[in-house]
Amino acid sequence: MDPRMSIARKTIEERYGPIGTGNKVLFLQGVPMSLKKVSRKLMMHYEDLIPIDGGTLPDGRCWIRYYEGEQRKVLAIEFTREFDIVGENGADIMDWLGDDYFRIHWRVFCPAGGEEWLGA
Repeated sequence: MDPRMSIARKTIEERYGPIGTGNKVLFLQGVPMSLKKVSRKLMMHYEDLIPIDGGTLPDGRCWIRYYEGEQRKVLAIEFTREFDIVGENGADIMDWLGDDYFRIHWRVFCPAGGEEWLGA
């Protein structure tokens, strides 16, 4: 890991892996679910909250990582298999983009592919 990496980004990448390396489909209660469907079940389906990836932690809790457009941050939500939210971690998107952050025309953007690139 980059020694200049922020503590918030390091925490997210150590716990959930590098951004975009998680799953696009989660198996919950024996059913394959898209990140969009998981977001709806968590009542986290908003226009500016774009799912990036998700997974399962060793203790059995699940997680889903988002790009949150309003605050321009990466947000990881932890939840139980019953869809109870039990934790959250976040970091500014600038921690991943560096100086490119200032060259982007912000509307909808997800560094891992989510919706569509509307950058410079």
